[in-house]
Amino acid sequence: MSNEPLDSSIKEAFSEIYKDLDKLVFIANNANVFNQNEVSRIEKGIKQNVKAIEYLLISQKTRT
Repeated sequence: MSNEPLDSSIKEAFSEIYKDLDKLVFIANNANVFNQNEVSRIEKGIKQNVKAIEYLLISQKTRT
């Protein structure tokens, strides 16, 4: 049985996390009070993707 859909989903989630982290680094290096909402949005996105990866890995582990 192939895990391609799972692997693809995990890679996509990590890709989104890395993009969000790059945005946070950019914002940190170019501090602006107006970036507070963007930082909050990025934080929520990162947490959502980490939870998705955790769910995918746990659900895959229970199937095997």
